[in-house]
Amino acid sequence: MNDTLNTQIANYAGAYQSMPPQNASQPATLPALSDQEQQVFNEAQSAWETFSNSEKGKADLQAISSMDVPEAKQAVAEILNSSAFAKLIQLLNSLDLPASSFSFGITMELELIIGIEAVIGVAIGIGDSKGVSSSEFLTVGLTEGIDEGALIGVQFGLWKNAPSDLGGYSWSSELDLGLGAEAEVGISYTASGGILGATLTIGGGEEDGADEEESYTFILGNQGGDGYLKPVYQPRKNNFLIITSMKCDSTQSDGAGNANEVYFTFQADGDTLYHYPTYDYFSMQSGDTWNCGRSVWFNNTVQVNVYDEDDTSGDDSIGNFTINLSDLTLGQTKTFNSTIDYSTTFDTVKYTINVKLVAQNVQ
Repeated sequence: MNDTLNTQIANYAGAYQSMPPQNASQPATLPALSDQEQQVFNEAQSAWETFSNSEKGKADLQAISSMDVPEAKQAVAEILNSSAFAKLIQLLNSLDLPASSFSFGITMELELIIGIEAVIGVAIGIGDSKGVSSSEFLTVGLTEGIDEGALIGVQFGLWKNAPSDLGGYSWSSELDLGLGAEAEVGISYTASGGILGATLTIGGGEEDGADEEESYTFILGNQGGDGYLKPVYQPRKNNFLIITSMKCDSTQSDGAGNANEVYFTFQADGDTLYHYPTYDYFSMQSGDTWNCGRSVWFNNTVQVNVYDEDDTSGDDSIGNFTINLSDLTLGQTKTFNSTIDYSTTFDTVKYTINVKLVAQNVQ
């Protein structure tokens, strides 16, 4: 698995972790699959065997491991449209199913300080929602015992909700149909025990003792302006600092009052670019101090760029800072001045940041 895909999925897992904890009531009994549902899952299993064992299937799955989330979701949708699944789609269109959605997703495991189980997939309208537009989704759950990231299999689902309504919390319990270690059927339900649907997961083995598994589904396209969460998760590096505060000595004049709508980006060692605050700004006037407390993992260098948000004319750069490990002393705070030269402009903009090196050579 590549670092970009890992980091993007970890951002969704982080958003899920930050949500208020939920308590679920497992249904007293798990409903059995109907004959039609069993027929769909049998054909789905056969289609997957055909596809995953083909040369094209092996190449397509290998390619997904090097993609980012937007590319991966598109690749998954294209797999469902391949000839190996033509008979399955025909069956779905011919049956009078009580379900409203059918989902297909590639399952994967990632180890990024926490263990993450994820499904990148596409859902199409069937039954009551036949003809309803499809949706693309990412389901994340937390787990233990993952040593390294890998694509591990596939998940098919039959759901009561329309494709656009599959997002949110769900819990799943395994329904023992004697399918063996490589395939399991799960019944998904809400916190109150209402049945959401059923899934067939192939690959990854059985989770012994996993009577109930919690997960959260994001409908891609509903998070942020472009449908994808901005990066938040930072992989562990050798050193750890905190940008403890930022001070405004003189604001950038934008004709809209005396305050700047401040946010900054930071980039460690030329890797992933992060925004802070992720989807907002902090209003600052001359003399104000923002106790931002932004922690950063890095090896050698952190680049910090500060902006004044402007919805009409574009965001203005109001501060650039380069932080080198050699500039810092463990346990001490140092003040950095911006490298932008405003001497030839009308504004005398001045921002400074305070940085504290908290840990060094941690791995």
